[in-house]
Amino acid sequence: MSTSITAGSRPKASRTEGWVRAAAWTVRLAGVVGVIGIVFLVGMFAAFAADARSTGLVLGLTNDVLVLVSYLLLTPSVVAVFALTRARSPALAAILAILGVGGIAWVVLLQGLLVVGVLTFEQEIGPVSIGYLALAAWFVAGGWLVGRSGAFRPGAFERGGWMGLLGATYLGFPLWAFWIGRRFRRHAESLPLGSLHLAAE
Repeated sequence: MSTSITAGSRPKASRTEGWVRAAAWTVRLAGVVGVIGIVFLVGMFAAFAADARSTGLVLGLTNDVLVLVSYLLLTPSVVAVFALTRARSPALAAILAILGVGGIAWVVLLQGLLVVGVLTFEQEIGPVSIGYLALAAWFVAGGWLVGRSGAFRPGAFERGGWMGLLGATYLGFPLWAFWIGRRFRRHAESLPLGSLHLAAE
C-alpha cells in the first residue's frame, strides 16, 4: 500500500480542519451556556414553588434565551461531523447533516418566537418537539457514524451513540458538549493547519 497527496485535496482538508477547530470551541461554549440555562431553569421552578411568579417568569425567559444560544453554537459541530464522515458514508452523512441543521433552525426559530412573545409556551411546545426529535436522531446517529468512520483514533468514539443519547436530553447536553468538545480539540491539535489528506492507494 502506498500513499499519495492529491493537489485537489488541500481546500477540502483545510475546510474540514477549520470546522473541527471551530466546533471544538463552540460546542464547549454551548455546554457552558447549557449549564447556566439549567441553573436558571431550577431557579424558575424554585421561584414558582415560592409563589414568586414574576421572578419565575424572568428566570424562565432567560432560560429560553440560553437554549436558543446553545443550539446556535451547536451548528459548527453538525458541519464538522458531516465533514469528517462524508467520505465514508456520503448519503448518511448528508441526511444527518440535514436533520441536524434543520432541527437547530426549527428550534431556534420557535424559541425566538417564544422569547419575543409571538408564541406562548403552550403553542410552541408541540411544534418545537419536532425539531428536538430531529436533533435527537442527529445526536445518536451522528455519534455512531463518527465512531465507525475512523475519523479519530481507534476507540475514541466507541461510546458516541450512547453519549448522543445523553446529549439529546436537556440535562445531559452539557456533559455531551464537553465530552465531544475535547475530542474535537484533540483531533484538531493532531493536525497542522492546512495539512493535506493522504489518500491510500
